[in-house]
Amino acid sequence: MDGLIFKIVITLILFFIGWGFGRFIERKHLLELEDKEKQLSHISLDTNKFQTSEHIGQLVSSNVVISHDYFKYIISIIQNLLGGRLTTYETVVDRARREAVVRLKLEAQKMGADRIMGLRLSTTEMGMEGGMIEVFAYGTAIQSVSSQTSLL
Repeated sequence: MDGLIFKIVITLILFFIGWGFGRFIERKHLLELEDKEKQLSHISLDTNKFQTSEHIGQLVSSNVVISHDYFKYIISIIQNLLGGRLTTYETVVDRARREAVVRLKLEAQKMGADRIMGLRLSTTEMGMEGGMIEVFAYGTAIQSVSSQTSLL
């Protein structure tokens, strides 16, 4: 009986240590994303399908694959049994989407663009039991007239 209690206590301690590290890493990533989003806020996004521009444009794309941690997986199983929103997965999808858009803006910035038109996002669940989420972002990076004249 004492051995069983000891094993349960050790398991709970390891579980909470892992949960704490996972939360720390997630918060660190969210702060980094927030900082990058502020730095790239000068690049505007447009999701209209059939908009045209007389400025030079080029296709840009980015993708990111983010895995949820094992602790979120356990919590999501419990939430799934009880029903309702799977908030643990929502944060993973949000992080992946934001990271893909940041990477897309970085690609546009490399070519001197200040606008991305026709932004599209594609989300795919990967891995066994949905362990990973891939977000693929693409659009047309547009260089404004002031950017084009500075390149000449």
